[in-house]
Amino acid sequence: MVDWGAGRYETTAAELEPVAHAVVAQARIAPGEDVVDLACGTGNAALAAAAAGARVVGVDAAPRLLEVARARATAGGLQAAFREGDLLAVPLADATADVVLSVFGVIFASDPARALGEVARLLRPGGRALLTAWVPAGPIDGMLGAMGRIVARVTGAPPPPRAPWSDPAFAGPLAAGAGLVLASTTPAQLAIRAASPEAYVSAGQEHPMALATRAAVQAAGVQDELREAMTAVLRAANEDPRALLVHSPYVVHELRRG
Repeated sequence: MVDWGAGRYETTAAELEPVAHAVVAQARIAPGEDVVDLACGTGNAALAAAAAGARVVGVDAAPRLLEVARARATAGGLQAAFREGDLLAVPLADATADVVLSVFGVIFASDPARALGEVARLLRPGGRALLTAWVPAGPIDGMLGAMGRIVARVTGAPPPPRAPWSDPAFAGPLAAGAGLVLASTTPAQLAIRAASPEAYVSAGQEHPMALATRAAVQAAGVQDELREAMTAVLRAANEDPRALLVHSPYVVHELRRG
């Protein structure tokens, strides 16, 4: 179980912020629309939607991240409400949103069909939802794969299977089952930068997912092996010999409710 409030998820949230801005722009949010940001984390998409003039509620299961989001809203002079809640039981009324956003959030739901059912429940007739999903390719995916193989070896537990959210052949029927229509799937890439591959891997040790496996890694004494395996993937893919630049592919699914 990953505790998303542990460690320093803020580092990853800052890395992902350009995606939130791109999603809000694609959503064509009009002033006065009601927007719900599911698994809002530190508030990237919620605050971008608020800046566009929307009435916004961000929902996340991690109380500490909600506090970070509230502080960011205050610092930016933005109006947004933030509530603790689960993706599978969102604490908001039916038909409460014109737009639902989820930037790499809903894709982590333990029950994808139920999560999309909640998205549909929140949307008003004619409403739209924009969800991002990582494409299982590229150097960051490769780095996490290297990590997962070592953790699986030392724990004896294979990584849990990932739902193929980026594939319209998966997302489309899933959406239809919730009463939604997959209107479009837009491919994109996120540029990820750091001072070096080593610096990126080091900073990632405070990510909640890394913390969830730390005890097992330390008990097995494979910390150096893990760090080198992850760094090697980034070195091989690095586009900037003086620092680190890699690109991670993702898609934006736009769903509509009739």
